[in-house]
Amino acid sequence: MKPMIAVFCTVLAFGAQAGELINVAGDREGRQNHSFMYEQKDCKSCHQDGLKQPAPEAACMTCHGTYEELAKATEHHADNPHNSPHWGADIPCTFCHSEHKPAQNWCAECHDFEYPEFTQ
Repeated sequence: MKPMIAVFCTVLAFGAQAGELINVAGDREGRQNHSFMYEQKDCKSCHQDGLKQPAPEAACMTCHGTYEELAKATEHHADNPHNSPHWGADIPCTFCHSEHKPAQNWCAECHDFEYPEFTQ
């Protein structure tokens, strides 16, 4: 099975959990669910414009699907984090998720929503 297909299947099976931050190189941290890319030293899969440039949203969608697909995959949540009443399904992935630093549950700033699978 190709690595990207394996990632997609894993995301579907585990509810798109972000994974814990783990040490990947020196003082660099990254998400545990992306550890296969770190083992292969495959940073350019995400950092398509160079390692010193942020990963574009399109890189997230290559493995995790479009905004609409993520909204559908998480529609079982009473308060769907990928289909906001404020922005719909068009909110950028990196607004909440980060690969190399803690993620931010911005919904919790105003709401009491709890997402047990959301990993900082």
